[in-house]
Amino acid sequence: MTLHVAFFGSDCLYTETVLQTLLRASHRVSAVILPASGLSNVRTDLPIQALLPEDASITQYDQHALKVVSPFVGRSILHTAWENGVPLHAVSNLSAPETAGVLKMVGADVACVACFPRRIPPELLRVPRRGFLNIHPSLLPNYRGPAPIFWQFHEGERRTGVTVHWMDAEFDTGPIAEQRAVPLADGITEIDATGLMARMGARLLVEVLDHLAAGEIPYRTQPEGGAYQRWPHDEDFVISPSWPARRVFNFMRGAAVWGIPFILELPGERILLSDATAWSAHEVLDVPLIRRSDEVIIQCTPGTVRANVV
Repeated sequence: MTLHVAFFGSDCLYTETVLQTLLRASHRVSAVILPASGLSNVRTDLPIQALLPEDASITQYDQHALKVVSPFVGRSILHTAWENGVPLHAVSNLSAPETAGVLKMVGADVACVACFPRRIPPELLRVPRRGFLNIHPSLLPNYRGPAPIFWQFHEGERRTGVTVHWMDAEFDTGPIAEQRAVPLADGITEIDATGLMARMGARLLVEVLDHLAAGEIPYRTQPEGGAYQRWPHDEDFVISPSWPARRVFNFMRGAAVWGIPFILELPGERILLSDATAWSAHEVLDVPLIRRSDEVIIQCTPGTVRANVV
């Protein structure tokens, strides 16, 4: 059985990677739905509107946000949808009858979500007869929220993973359909980690869809615990010499793409750093910090990190 899929996402690497995999699978992507608020030259007074190939002026307008989550600055998910003949829509009001009407019109058996930045209201969750599936780049219930990869770098996680889960009215709390562990190499950037998570999540999603098509419904309640992390703020880029060197290095390498200076806090001093270049697990300095031109060596607990000063 071939399932008809309504696909919700954003103009970013994560969404693009998952969509490309779905387009190669045996199921049919019947519609791609993007948030109108993230696109230029799109009306926001309409609940939902079709975007046609002749609308060449439509672009993702927040270039800083695009830089954070995607290297596809010149390439857009809009082109992917148009080139594959998939109806494309920009949505402003998820609760409007017109939005539910689009899902019914395309005959969506199931909706799949990858990096869609808005909460899906309960009335829309009930429209596809098989419900909504979300691909979340963490091992839920840990690291719920809009920037899980950032927070896993921040906390020094080395073993993480991807969860495909059924969506409910809250963020990232619905029952789990499938999970898969994904190890992160030392020094991996957030862009590379996002691509890695997206590729694994896409394959996992296709497996879940295949089970659904065969009449199986993978479903287990999330374990107790976990927490929701908000969108990162500038103060979340503070690093501490009390952290192990590996954690400092991997956080700075991973989150450097955000373009926000890292803050090293020492007694009576704050130093702004741009990125990390190397780390040692066992090196011990005679002082908390060594300065060399535009570089510093930080004594961590344990080990050392070399980093560039802003």
